[in-house]
Amino acid sequence: MTSDLITRLEARIQEKSLLKHPFYQDWQQGKLSLDDLRVYAAQYYRFEAAFPVMLSAIHSRCPDPAVRQVVLDNLWDEEHGPRNHAYLWLQFAEGLGLSKADVEATPAFPETQHLVDTLKTITSTGSYQEGLAAMYAYEAQVPAVAAEKLRGLKEFYGLTSPEATEFFALHSTLDVEHSEGEAQGIVAQPLTSWQERGVERALDQGLDALWGFLDGVQNARVGVAAAPLGLS
Repeated sequence: MTSDLITRLEARIQEKSLLKHPFYQDWQQGKLSLDDLRVYAAQYYRFEAAFPVMLSAIHSRCPDPAVRQVVLDNLWDEEHGPRNHAYLWLQFAEGLGLSKADVEATPAFPETQHLVDTLKTITSTGSYQEGLAAMYAYEAQVPAVAAEKLRGLKEFYGLTSPEATEFFALHSTLDVEHSEGEAQGIVAQPLTSWQERGVERALDQGLDALWGFLDGVQNARVGVAAAPLGLS
């Protein structure tokens, strides 16, 4: 059964593609306001800042040296050096008019916190294959999502500077390698039917939490004008 597990996971991801979410569809069509993007940027930072911790949890619990190396390479790309991915995200936020202090002082929406908590739980308590599946739910989508975000930022929102768009330009290509490594890691060792069901369940939980995160940002758009991040 392991041979077609990745095919089943990919089909699930396509069914729940983030590019189908109304918030990202509005982004692609230029219907978001700059305040919408600011709210999104502050919320997404909570997830981006926690991402290396999730990878570390998988790495520390994986007994397979080859898979650990794949996870380590991903973790290195995410967090190494001063220009790490969280820093690049803050550059994007700065392009929207938000300071680092603005972003870090913004409370997480319940849906944002649920996303972070869900992925932290899976990666720290599930099997390493389940942890990889939760990450795969996200990183398999990132190249296409990042490319569409980048296009929208340049076409509709006037964000064209290399600093403001570097995060998206990088992730439109880098996460192809990351997601391929995660897929290979999931099936690096033979899995029982029970283990495969656990992997699929972890992927579904990750997909639902990601979609829910966007629900939270979309729902907040009604009250954006009164939000503390509503800059003119």
